[in-house]
Amino acid sequence: MRGWLIFARELDPALPEVPEIFRFQDVAAAMGMELHVLNPHNFDLIVGADDDWAVKYQEQQMERPDFVLCRTGAETDYFTLALLRHFERRGIRLINGPAAIELVADKLHSLQRLIRAGLPIPRTILGKFPIDAGLIERELGFPVIVKTLKGTRGAGVLKCENRSQFEDLAGLLESADAQADFVMQHYIRASHGRDVRILVVGGRVVAAMERRSLTGGFKSNVSLGGVGVAYNPPPEMAELAVLAAETLDLDVTGIDILFDEDGYRICEANSAPGFQGLEQACGVDVPAAILGWIEATHSPVSSNQLPAESEALLDFVLGGRTGVRTISDRSINYRRFAGIIGMRLVAAGVTSLALSILPTFLTDGKSRTNVGLKTLFEGKAHTNASFFDDSEQERALIVTLIVSIWAAALPWLVGGHAAISGTISVISLLFPIIFLITAPSGRIRNFVIPPAAVKRR
Repeated sequence: MRGWLIFARELDPALPEVPEIFRFQDVAAAMGMELHVLNPHNFDLIVGADDDWAVKYQEQQMERPDFVLCRTGAETDYFTLALLRHFERRGIRLINGPAAIELVADKLHSLQRLIRAGLPIPRTILGKFPIDAGLIERELGFPVIVKTLKGTRGAGVLKCENRSQFEDLAGLLESADAQADFVMQHYIRASHGRDVRILVVGGRVVAAMERRSLTGGFKSNVSLGGVGVAYNPPPEMAELAVLAAETLDLDVTGIDILFDEDGYRICEANSAPGFQGLEQACGVDVPAAILGWIEATHSPVSSNQLPAESEALLDFVLGGRTGVRTISDRSINYRRFAGIIGMRLVAAGVTSLALSILPTFLTDGKSRTNVGLKTLFEGKAHTNASFFDDSEQERALIVTLIVSIWAAALPWLVGGHAAISGTISVISLLFPIIFLITAPSGRIRNFVIPPAAVKRR
């Protein structure tokens, strides 16, 4: 495989990010992977050229890579984003993509996306002038955290202990005509001087460390003198990190999670997380984990892409790819995994059937079932079923029969109550009948009297 690692700064070993870049190169070489470190500003971005690829680096034509790994993080500028979009439109696999990098670089925007998905975050207010200290006190209370929207490695973050201190800061910012955008956040006392950094790669938790301040301050960043220790996140915390990564569309990310009195809150996400402290604390080879995942999931560009309906159905029935991974991780064996998947399928079928029978005023229009069905219905593929040949029709019906019989037997196998098991079995066996009743004309005849027999007549 051939890959590019995009890094926007000079390869000076004194910079904290550079040793990590060299680690990627060393690991890639050991894996037999070709990995070039390239500065985005040395590309010539040619749009509208005759050649569909037409990418030049330092005036040299570049051969198309298998993937591009971007390590510019919160410092990603417009030119780099434009370059990544150029690659994206030409089918290059990007880790991470430009939309996700741009989203995460803006702390407020990423928090808005997370809260929209129902994930917990600290209560936040966008700063503006003149600053209303009374509003901050009413909505957030003191102490309050003040941070710039595009800070990194703990820079641009401070804590105001009380209103007087906050007003001093506000006055200073106003008098200096501060240009940086900033936010104020509710201070999470339970997480003073500590948080958890969780590395998520390809939708799975690879490693986690608890970061602790050694000075008693509220910042726990290892880059600022904090210490990192290996941490085994509870399932709820691990699932929260994976959901955050999925919500922000990040293939590789470091999710920072705060301890709250009632659970956990997502502090922020990083599109190019540093990992020196994580490797020291957990003994995990982060570049190997990332490059190994890229290699394992690499496949040539195919014209047979999954239709959008497949993704919608996966979200509706199993909670998306994250839901499948969660079920897989929590299943002690294959039979338990199969049983859970089966019950999810039966439950989705039963709720869908109930929704079709009940009057509209008795259903919740915003329920997960209703929203999922509407997504599938509105995005359905308008395909003429008569285009399917007879063998495809037979296979579809046979698969429906097998799944229905299996779903009918499953409640009895897991020892369910007789009345409940019987009801589920009856409903499951109705699916083949519904399949035949709603079939295009000719399907029943073709199944009962195979086409080959008709031809022999």
